[in-house]
Amino acid sequence: MQKKVGNSIVMISMVASVAITCVIATACSSSSGDSAGMGGASGSAGGAGGGSDAGFGPLYVKYGSAIPKVVDDAVAGVLADCVETPYFAAVGTSGHDSVARIKSCLRLQFTAVMGGPATYPGVNDEGDTCVDMQTIHNGLGIPGDVFDKFVMDLGGVLLADGVSQEDVGTIAAAVAPLKGAIVSPTPVTYNACDGGTADAAGGQ
Repeated sequence: MQKKVGNSIVMISMVASVAITCVIATACSSSSGDSAGMGGASGSAGGAGGGSDAGFGPLYVKYGSAIPKVVDDAVAGVLADCVETPYFAAVGTSGHDSVARIKSCLRLQFTAVMGGPATYPGVNDEGDTCVDMQTIHNGLGIPGDVFDKFVMDLGGVLLADGVSQEDVGTIAAAVAPLKGAIVSPTPVTYNACDGGTADAAGGQ
């Protein structure tokens, strides 16, 4: 049985990916079984971590080793943001993915988006299967404006972590279509920034 994230790389990733658009958004649901691929990146800012660059995309060669930091910063930003975090309140609770698993799926997704040795959906660096964006975000009630805010925030994270403006734009263009899979047809609005909880169905 797949575990639904209230997150999602993130939205994280892929929203995470869109702001980068990071990757995301995001999002990861874990289960045992076969997958389309295996991947992930490790290390700190710089080139792709370890091994030969042969066959890898230029973005992965340039930023592959920075993927873990980008994911960490993106997830931290979502969970600290009073507009975005209510949609991921279930993360770490019974029956839902942990932050660690979400990050692992985002690392896989960003590796794939940047042309590294991975396929998404696929198997992450913890050996769990990450599912597609629509499946993992189903039922979260994410509105279009919240998705857009995440994209803006993630763009800032990527720039701060050393991704050039031109490359942010290149990746964003490649992952922008994920918005349709992440935004809910029945969005929910929260008042968390005012100290409230769930508001009402609505939004864009």
